[in-house]
Amino acid sequence: MRSRLVIAAVALLAAGCGSAPSSPATSASGGQTSATVPATVTPTAPASSAPSASAQAGQACAGTPPSQLVVGDFGTDALTYVQFVSASQGWVVGRRQILATTDGGATWTVQDQGDLNLVSGDFISSTTGWAVGVHTLLFTDNGGSTWTRLPEPCPALQSVHFVSASVGFAVAGGSGAQGTGTTAPGTGGVVLTTTDGGRSWHALPAPANPQSICFSSPDSGWLGADGKLYASSDGGYSWKLRARGVHGGGLSPGFMAVQCANGSAWAEEIGPGAGMSQEPHVGFHADPAGVTPIFAEQYFPHPGVTISIESPSAYAGPMSAISASAAAFVDWCDACGYGTVPWDLATSDGQQLTHEGNVADINEASSASFLSPYLGWVIGIVVNGTHPIQRIVRTEDGGRTWQVQYSAG
Repeated sequence: MRSRLVIAAVALLAAGCGSAPSSPATSASGGQTSATVPATVTPTAPASSAPSASAQAGQACAGTPPSQLVVGDFGTDALTYVQFVSASQGWVVGRRQILATTDGGATWTVQDQGDLNLVSGDFISSTTGWAVGVHTLLFTDNGGSTWTRLPEPCPALQSVHFVSASVGFAVAGGSGAQGTGTTAPGTGGVVLTTTDGGRSWHALPAPANPQSICFSSPDSGWLGADGKLYASSDGGYSWKLRARGVHGGGLSPGFMAVQCANGSAWAEEIGPGAGMSQEPHVGFHADPAGVTPIFAEQYFPHPGVTISIESPSAYAGPMSAISASAAAFVDWCDACGYGTVPWDLATSDGQQLTHEGNVADINEASSASFLSPYLGWVIGIVVNGTHPIQRIVRTEDGGRTWQVQYSAG
């Protein structure tokens, strides 16, 4: 069975930030996709119930003990999220530390450490960012030289995505379901927004079971909820169904992960379930003109989405939105010995998919950050016997070669 980072009771998947567009790859395979997408309709699901007033006040949940991060084969020192804002500056957050680099990953500095339980983050510039954990919300406005603990709302935040130093959005509460690289809320979540940098939050109406959220501007955003994909043009006060997702085999809906890029979105529906060392997952590109399926794991049926292009590999891993027209999808192969990490590059708004080989020197990836089709970082583990070693690897030639920049454990 596939190893997975598991978070009991509450868990997190952050919607990543798209970076500035770069020149697309010069070669691509797979060609034009053949796809049928469900028609766009107005959502009929009722809005999620608003959280209590304590969410607006930014107070902790009285009487609720902090949830514990239970790390499986990724190890107790797991690195869980990577994001670069430029070719030189980036951060990695994890179970016990925050790492930062100003030289493209050649050297890494520990900015904070301890029992942080961090699972993700969001950085909007070289100075400003947030790190989120099971019972922690940290903020920096000086590049991480200092981190300030902000009050967590009730219900607790699961993921955050900011469009400025003041305006941000979050998915909070809910119970666990599988997601890209980590687990994330599957049911019972709510959507929150802040206008003061995360110091206080208030609820927004949303379809049932929000799972992943991102915005390209204070008005334009995308939401994964109940395995479906929604769009908003009014700051999250109303949502329009854009893709129904895949429902098959009598199973419940999967988890819909989403990342924004200049008004467009890249999305991946994952699960539910797994079998024969494979996991159902379907990749999408979405923009105001429509939603296009890119690939699908072919072992499982995917009714409502007609696509014959195979997913990068058997199990879903992290994705990274590069621009409105390009994204990297990183998978994982459970049956390939100790495991391999195949990845594909989607270009031309998802109309072309290129298999770029394997991410070297890791067995499974937890997060990825690509600034262009050529330059990217992936974090994950390599298994030495039964002991996971945490690694950060970088490519600057589109995955032809990889350099180990950090290895610990």
